Amino acid sequence: MFWRIRLIYRIAYLLCILVCIVSLHAHAGEGNSSIRSHEIEVELYLKENKLRAVDRICVQKGEGSVVLFHINKSFRVLSINSSGAKIAFKAKKGGYAENIQTIEIPVPAPLQNKETLYFDIGYEGSLPALPDSFNGEDIGTTSGVIGEDGVYLSPACRWYPDTIHSLAAFKVTVVMPREYEAVTQGVLVSKKTENNKTYTTWDEGYVSEGCSLVAGKYKVTEAKHSGIDIYAYFFPEEQTLVDTYLNATKRYLDMYRNIIGEYPYKKFAIVENFFQTGYGMPSFTLLGSAVVKLPFIVDISLGHEVLHNWWGNSVFVDDAQGNWCEGLTTYMADYYYKELQGNSAATDYRNEVCRKYTNYVTPQNDFPLKAFIGRSDKATQAVGYGKTAMVFHMLRNMTGDEVFYTSLKKFYKKMLWQRAAWSDIENVFEDASRQELSWFFDQWVNKEGAPVIELGQTHVVQAGNVWTVNAEILQKTDEPYRIHLPVYIQLDDGIFHTVAELKNNTENISLKVQSRPESIAIDPYNEIFRRLHTEEIPPTIDLVMGERKVIVYPANCEDTMKAEYKNLATMLANERDSIKADTEISEAEIAQTSLFVLGGVEENRVSKLLQKNLPQKFSLDKDSFCIDTAKYGDKKDAFLMTMKNPFNKEKGIALFAGFSPEAVTKTGYKIQHYGKYSYLVFSDGINRVKEILRIKNNPLQRALK
Repeated sequence: MFWRIRLIYRIAYLLCILVCIVSLHAHAGEGNSSIRSHEIEVELYLKENKLRAVDRICVQKGEGSVVLFHINKSFRVLSINSSGAKIAFKAKKGGYAENIQTIEIPVPAPLQNKETLYFDIGYEGSLPALPDSFNGEDIGTTSGVIGEDGVYLSPACRWYPDTIHSLAAFKVTVVMPREYEAVTQGVLVSKKTENNKTYTTWDEGYVSEGCSLVAGKYKVTEAKHSGIDIYAYFFPEEQTLVDTYLNATKRYLDMYRNIIGEYPYKKFAIVENFFQTGYGMPSFTLLGSAVVKLPFIVDISLGHEVLHNWWGNSVFVDDAQGNWCEGLTTYMADYYYKELQGNSAATDYRNEVCRKYTNYVTPQNDFPLKAFIGRSDKATQAVGYGKTAMVFHMLRNMTGDEVFYTSLKKFYKKMLWQRAAWSDIENVFEDASRQELSWFFDQWVNKEGAPVIELGQTHVVQAGNVWTVNAEILQKTDEPYRIHLPVYIQLDDGIFHTVAELKNNTENISLKVQSRPESIAIDPYNEIFRRLHTEEIPPTIDLVMGERKVIVYPANCEDTMKAEYKNLATMLANERDSIKADTEISEAEIAQTSLFVLGGVEENRVSKLLQKNLPQKFSLDKDSFCIDTAKYGDKKDAFLMTMKNPFNKEKGIALFAGFSPEAVTKTGYKIQHYGKYSYLVFSDGINRVKEILRIKNNPLQRALK
C-alpha cells in the first residue's frame, strides 16, 4: 500500500497536458498562464473539518485575456483581488479531474499588458476526517483529510488554487490549535503562539510540482548536519525511534551528496502520520505510525525517500516520455544497499527483479518504459521499477562506474528544477561516454518486452595447451536485442570471464582458454534484464500469485476455520482467478493449473493429496509442519510453502494453513507482502522464518566435454 503518492501527481500532470491542449481550442484567448509562486495563509479548524485560506499568487501571464485556476470542487472561493481591487470571476464545475472546479478570471484592461500578475484568492472548504472503517489498502484514493487526529493535504486534493502543469515556489503560514505542529516543504521561517493558536511559516524558494501540508500532535526533535536542518515529527509514543531515524537520515544525506551532488534543500523532516503511508515530498517524508516501526524502513525505504529529493522532487519527471525516476531511485537506493552488503545480495536482488517480471508480466499487460507513469499493480511495478532499475544497471556495466556516476552528476546539475525525460538521460550519457547510445535507449525504453536467451550447442576443441570453447547463443524473440552478455567458463585452475556482444537471433562465440574447461555459464549472476526460464525460477509466492490460479478452500473443516479460509481466498483472488471448495476441484484441474491451497492435511483433501509430494526438506501432518528438524504446531503458528506442481512442472502450488482461526486471521493478509519467498512461518502473526529455495539445474549452465 506504500509509495503511491507520485502516481497521483503523474496522472494529474498528464491530464493537465491534455486539458491544456483542449483548452487552446475551447477557450480561445485564454493563453497558458502559469504560477511562479504561492504565498498561502491557511487556518485549520479541526473540529469542523475545514480550512479557510488566502493564497497570494504570482502568475506569469500567457497570451490570452483570461486566467484559469483550479481548486477543490467542494471549496468556495470568497474573493479575488489584484492591486487592492476586487476582480470578477466565474466558478465552473469540472475539469481534468473529478474533484476540481475551474475558476475563470478575466484579466482587467489595465493589467492586460503586464507579464506578471498578482491575485489574492480567498477561499474556504471542508475535507472529511478519516472514517473509523478506513482501509489502509485504499490509501491511494485519500488525498485530503482534516480532523482532530491530524491533517493531510496533498496537491491531488487541490487544497490551493493552481494552474495547469505549473512549477511554483511556496511560502505557507499555517494557523491551528497550539497543541498541533504543522510541517510542509521549505525552511522554517517563524513559529509563534498567540491566543491559544500556533502560527508556523515555511518557505521554499525553489519550485516544485505541488505542495503537501501535514499536521498532528507531534513532539519535534531538531538536529543540524552539514548546514541542513533535520527534524523528527514523531508522536510521543514513538520517541524511542527518533535518534535512529535522525542518524540514518544524516548517513543518507552524506551518501547521496557524495554520489550525485549537493542536497537541493536546506531541511529534511521525518514526519509520522496518523494513518499508514510511505510518502516522499520535497524536503520531507511522511511515514505511518505502524510503518515507522518496521525494521526495513530505516534500512531501505527511508533512504529511498531521501534520494527522491534528488530524483523526482528537484529534477522533475517529464511524463510525456515516461517516468524514469522511480526506477533510478530504486537502483540507487534499494538495489545499492544490497550491493553494499556484497555480491550475493546484489545478485539475488537482480534475480528477483527478473523473476517478478517473468511471473507477473505477460504480452497482454506489458508496456514500454516510455509509457510508465506510476505503479498500480505487480505488473506495472515489475516494469516501471524493476525493469527501469535493470536498464540503469546494464548502462552502468556498459559504460563503467566512472562514466555512469559522472553522467548522473551532470544530469542532476543540468536538469535541476526542470522537467527531465529519458532523452535528457541519453544525451548526458552519450556526452560522457562518447558513445552513440540511441540503440540502447530505443530497445530498452521505447519497446516493450525482454529478451529470452538460451544456451545452444557447445563443444570443445583442444590444440596442444589451448582449448577452444564453441558455444551457440540463441535469442527466442522475434526481434533480437543487442546485448553485452557475461560468459563464464570454469577451468580446472580458475575461472575465465568475458563479455560477448549479441546482435542476432543466433550467435556463435568461440573462446580460447589456457586450461581445461569444465563448464560454461551465460549470465549466471543476472546482469541482463531478461525473461527467465521455468527452470531458473524457484517456487515462490510470486510464481503462484502471478499465474491464473484456483484458490482451494476446505469445505468440511470446522466452521470458524472454514470462514477464515474463505475470507482469505477472497482477499487473495484477482479477476483471473477462481475460488473453489476442495470438494469441487477435479484431479484434471489440479494437474492443469496453479493452485493456492488453504488448510492442512486433515482439512483440505488437496493438501492430503500433496502430502507425499512435498519437497524433501518439508513434512506435514495433522498437528505440525516441519522444515528439516524444526517443528511448528503451536495454536499461534501458521505456515506457507510453495512447490512446483508435481503433476505439471510448468505450474506452481502454494499451501497455507494455520493451526487456529486466530493464526489464519493474523497472518493471511500479510502473505502478498512476502512474494519473493518460497516458504514462511508465522507465530502470533509475526514472521519467524522466510526463505527462498535454491534451484539445482540452470539451463544456462552446462558441463563441457
